[in-house]
Amino acid sequence: MRRFRTPIVASVATLLVAVLTGTLVSGAGAEGGFRYASSYDDDIERAKDKSADYESQLEDLEAALEDTSKEIVEASRKLERTEAKLPAAQKALDAANEKVDEAILQQKLTADKLEAAEAQDKAISQQIAEDEDRIGELEQIIAALARAQYQGVGDDEALSLVFGASTSQEFIDEFAAEHNASRVQSNALADVEEIAAVNRNRGARQEAVRDYIVELKAEADALVIETERLQKKAEEKKAALDALIAEQQEIKADLEKKKAQELERQQEIAAKQDAIRNQIKNLVKKKLAEEEAARKAAEEAARKAAEEAAKAQNNSGGSSGSGGSSSSGGSGGSSSSGGSLTKGILAWPSPYHVVTSSYGMRYHPILHYWRLHAGTDIRAYCGTPIYAARAGRVQWATYQYGLGNSVLVDHGYLGGKSLMTSYNHLSSFAVSSGQYVTKGQLVGYSGNTGTSAACHLHFEVYVNGDTTDPMQYIG
Repeated sequence: MRRFRTPIVASVATLLVAVLTGTLVSGAGAEGGFRYASSYDDDIERAKDKSADYESQLEDLEAALEDTSKEIVEASRKLERTEAKLPAAQKALDAANEKVDEAILQQKLTADKLEAAEAQDKAISQQIAEDEDRIGELEQIIAALARAQYQGVGDDEALSLVFGASTSQEFIDEFAAEHNASRVQSNALADVEEIAAVNRNRGARQEAVRDYIVELKAEADALVIETERLQKKAEEKKAALDALIAEQQEIKADLEKKKAQELERQQEIAAKQDAIRNQIKNLVKKKLAEEEAARKAAEEAARKAAEEAAKAQNNSGGSSGSGGSSSSGGSGGSSSSGGSLTKGILAWPSPYHVVTSSYGMRYHPILHYWRLHAGTDIRAYCGTPIYAARAGRVQWATYQYGLGNSVLVDHGYLGGKSLMTSYNHLSSFAVSSGQYVTKGQLVGYSGNTGTSAACHLHFEVYVNGDTTDPMQYIG
């Protein structure tokens, strides 16, 4: 579980560096030091709060996973990691498909442009061809007029020859605006020149259009290649997403199987831990029985001593004295002590006065059920020294199922109630069974034994053999 602490702490460290850097830059200006001091402090406090939040979340998770097998924890984490990748994989696929769609659209736009350019090229070619035909007609007219003038044919006759008019009057009716063949010839020459100029411009425009067509074809070819590349990439993204989904389903199925096994295991752990706590209850009952037997034996001894004293007095005929002694009774034996169960009767068993998980009902994040957390988890990194919370006698220093290396200390009676404390998941012991320890004496070192998720101290308090919230008494 601790391995998750590194990226979290790294993130917080990055945040702190960013805060420090930004604040120092801001405060570099003239007369800016005091003005930004408050902001700097606030930022640092916020960063510390955020760090504390991360630590708290991590410790809550560690506490919730206590007593959980590493296999199911790892399977759950693997599922979480896989599911965390799904949105990014889906986003990558969507982005790849968008690029493919854009490329296909660009292909269509380029194809439309190419079609329009080729249509324009065809139209220009048709216009040029039509105008070339017109120029040919005009050149024939000019040549015919020139021949007619050269042969001495009159204007009217020349026009009749050129235009096929049967009579001069017919020609005049048709070309009243031209007046004579010279003007027709002059206009024809002007038309030829104008059409030729227009066609030259069309030719230049057509050349530009054809260059543009070449560019469009090259662009279209490149787009085909790019689209194919993007489609291949999208297929890869789709395959990656499908693989993640398949992995997710496989992990889910495996996790469900493990959950069933883990629930059985949890029931076994709970039964064995109940047996341990019943053992503690039995210790209390045994101690109470021994105390009661000792009390009765003391009372019986006192009674017999009183009877013997009375007999001796009667035999001697004496009648003085106080009339015998009465038993005070019920001292409770050597394990009894004064005081009552109040806050402050127990000291912190760890040098770190930080509760990472409190006593009470707790929800299992994987198996999804509530269970009693029968103690208080106190921060204690691996190898941290653990101390006796109060003077008492060690009932055991041994390995207990689930609790790992465990030390149980009997503190006797306070306010007529039995008080015991246990220190669990230790890496090693510093005491042994039957040993008397003083308050603050070293009993062992923090570890991760038993069904612990990370190094910490699981501290339990027993009053008359029943677990209770240790924080009621630690002070």
